Amino acid sequence: MNWLQNIIILIIGFLLSQILIAAKTHHRFIAYLLGHTRTTTGGLLTATLLLSYSLSIFFSNTVVVLAMLPVVRKLMAVFKNVDNRKTLAALFYCALIFGANTGGMASLTGSPLNVAAVGFASFHAFPGTEHLTFFSWLMVGIPATLMLILAGRWLLLMSTPVELELSVTPVLHGKGSLLPRKPLVFFISNITLILIFSAFQFFFTPDPVISGLNIIDLGLILYLLVILFFSFVFPRRATTVRNALKNIIFLVLYLTAFPIIFVSKTLEQLEKRLRIPSRKAYTALDRFLLDMINRFWKRLFGETFTSLSIHNYNSVLSINQIMLEIPYFGLLLMSFTAALLLLIISVGDNPATSEIDGWLFVLFKNFSSQAISSAENPVLLFGIMGVSTIFATEIFNNTTVLFVLAPAILAVQPVFHSEQLLLLLLVTAAASGAFMSPIATPVNALAFGGLEKVSIKTVLRLGFFLNIIAAIWIATVFLMISRIFPVEQV
Repeated sequence: MNWLQNIIILIIGFLLSQILIAAKTHHRFIAYLLGHTRTTTGGLLTATLLLSYSLSIFFSNTVVVLAMLPVVRKLMAVFKNVDNRKTLAALFYCALIFGANTGGMASLTGSPLNVAAVGFASFHAFPGTEHLTFFSWLMVGIPATLMLILAGRWLLLMSTPVELELSVTPVLHGKGSLLPRKPLVFFISNITLILIFSAFQFFFTPDPVISGLNIIDLGLILYLLVILFFSFVFPRRATTVRNALKNIIFLVLYLTAFPIIFVSKTLEQLEKRLRIPSRKAYTALDRFLLDMINRFWKRLFGETFTSLSIHNYNSVLSINQIMLEIPYFGLLLMSFTAALLLLIISVGDNPATSEIDGWLFVLFKNFSSQAISSAENPVLLFGIMGVSTIFATEIFNNTTVLFVLAPAILAVQPVFHSEQLLLLLLVTAAASGAFMSPIATPVNALAFGGLEKVSIKTVLRLGFFLNIIAAIWIATVFLMISRIFPVEQV
């Protein structure tokens, strides 16, 4: 079950990234970088770009953005007395989303959209889907995305004003900055284990042994359970049943309280970003929630919390810290956009049918179907799909575009083996290559929600040029891949 393996790898990647964050590995890496390299604007932007790209290959790019936002703020603090903070914020915003979106294309689990596309292909039994694994995607994805990373870096360096270079504080070096070796060994070991699982699935495709699950499925399920146990349950200090029980109850209490935390933090960020007065509301919610948690905790363990953000040092990961660091404004922006788009494409929908058949949806789907059917030349077909997908994503966001185009691809009568699968993957990759609009991808929305005073003009300009490069390059890559498959009528 490749879909099960992909979901498990996605969850494990999230947990591993949170473990690295809890160990402050990203801060120590930046300290090492600043302590051993020449501090320049181009160097800091390149570090942001490459770090977000590298992490997004192995972790979900939305998770990487959450982890990288504190790093970006720390790097921006290197600049002193900057008059044009909007341009500075825009450059770091672009470095972050260029890296995260491109890294998300490079691996199957790099973007949730990839997993969704593979699930769709598996459900409809597209030819070639059985060869799609974390390993096989990685082998093609990394070489293919290096071109976009180089293009993104070139655009960032060419767009950096001279005055920003002059405003970099030259000394931020910690003499004791050391490379965080143990966390890196932990990271590399786990990624190697995931690659071994995926490579074994790709090369050998083992038969099911229990309830349709093969030995790789069972191994990954066990691996996930072990990671969950040692992340949230196993006591870091005294290994006792009482401490393990405290960790379990701490986890359950905060998971139960998440809806209230979501409302409270959303109100807090709305006040901060949009100046909507809501302090009384979210402080009242925080006091109520803290009081309710303390009632249970004191009755069970005779202790009380002074704050909702208290860290549970008895476990490796503290669930409340993960919840409180989410950029809820970005999530709200994503949700509002999705709801608006759903409303728009539902106009004219016939409630008597089970599927969405609104006027705009049908128009877009028919146009896509005609474009796919009429472009018999693969060069023209892939070019049209790459350009149209990227720029449609800037308006409708990547999930909506994939939702609309997938049925159109399903209706294609393939000319060569795996044409439907390649078209679906091309659309999926291109939908992650939209770099202009803050609502185009979850990465863009979360980064925009987590950074203040971003110059929209700079973002649109840089994003437009990288969109063009990405559209041409993605179409070229998939055209080359299509040549590998034998041409045959299906």
